[in-house]
Amino acid sequence: MNNVKALILLLLSMLLVAGCSGNSATSEKAESNNKTEVEEEHAKEEDDHDHEEDSHEEIDETRVAIGYDGGVIIADSNFSIIETLETGTSAIALAADHRHAFLNNREEGVIKLLDLGVWTEEHGDHGHTYAEAPALSTYSINGDEPTHFTGHSSKTAIFYDGDGSTEIYTNKSLKTETKPTPLLTIPGIEHHGVAVPLTNGNYAVSYTDEHDPQTLPEGIIIYDKEGEELSRFDSCPGLHGEASSGSKEDEIVAFGCEGQVLLYSSHDDEAMELTLPDEGARVGTIKSHDGSLYMLGNYSSKDNPELNTNVTIINTVDKSLQTMDIGTPYTGAMAVSRTGDGYVLGIDGILYQIDLAKGEIKLEVEVVDAFEIVEGHGHGTVYPTISLMEDSVLVTNPAANEILLVNGEQVETVLTLDVQPTSILSVTAN
Repeated sequence: MNNVKALILLLLSMLLVAGCSGNSATSEKAESNNKTEVEEEHAKEEDDHDHEEDSHEEIDETRVAIGYDGGVIIADSNFSIIETLETGTSAIALAADHRHAFLNNREEGVIKLLDLGVWTEEHGDHGHTYAEAPALSTYSINGDEPTHFTGHSSKTAIFYDGDGSTEIYTNKSLKTETKPTPLLTIPGIEHHGVAVPLTNGNYAVSYTDEHDPQTLPEGIIIYDKEGEELSRFDSCPGLHGEASSGSKEDEIVAFGCEGQVLLYSSHDDEAMELTLPDEGARVGTIKSHDGSLYMLGNYSSKDNPELNTNVTIINTVDKSLQTMDIGTPYTGAMAVSRTGDGYVLGIDGILYQIDLAKGEIKLEVEVVDAFEIVEGHGHGTVYPTISLMEDSVLVTNPAANEILLVNGEQVETVLTLDVQPTSILSVTAN
């Protein structure tokens, strides 16, 4: 009897264990099925997202702004005119964000802000590019002879010749609907000067001890974030023109002077003088690009300042300069590309492409008819000018009211206007 009872108990125990094992296996299978369904749904969502990304219309990331006497024309990368704005201005200066531009009426002391309508927002490991219709500010920024606009290190400095003051604007403050408040205002005395926002948060601002609006600066003052003077360098008589390159650790700012070029290192708060080869010569225009180790400047001799055929090449690594004869006088139509090439438009109508590292002319392309330089700075005279658009060069031809596109040796008339172009710039969202 006891044996039978034991056998029954053993059979019951085996049935209970089998039942538990069966429930566990069923549960694991259900969980596995649920996981598979979730993963498939997630993959489907990612696939749908990929298709949505692929189905997005291609965005035209480039805008071209063309100034004329009284306004600005905005075109796309195909040179179709998007909008023409009557602004009462002709001077255009690009802000540090490469999205906005300042339209300046120096005589009236009125500045309008133009949103060119293309920009990229960074999202960690990727960015999204947007394109909208251009927009003009509903307000004006007013000051005493606003003249020099310098966009650098996420800020734009506006220098007012009339009172020598500087206003600093951050990229984030630039909105066409709301008038921005300056991050900082640095006072001064009237002169034809310039200010540069530095990558370390300080500012390099020209100064003069002469209370004369016609007087050029004699050096620079370095101000901290609060506008307090840190240091000054007085070895740049007749300061005119500036350019910057490099990052926080190796930033170099060059200033044109009489007899020399002043190179300022923001990291070390030190300046050095690069003496020009001819006594009495001066540099008054300097161009640069963040991707280039070289800068390109003009070169004016004391005896014949407007008909000099030399240009200045500045090496920011070994902190040296050399002059190079391109064989023709030129105006201020100069540029430096991200590949380190320089471009100069001569009065012979030829665009000279220069290998700045070698100090050699790489290419000569005839783009416009020859023209003359008018004595006395040619006030009221409209000269051809240039601007880079990616790896091509845009050239204004005021004699024929045309915009030209130069790509290598190819020259194409891409736009014919009803007005005379006075300035041009191009922005690409990236």
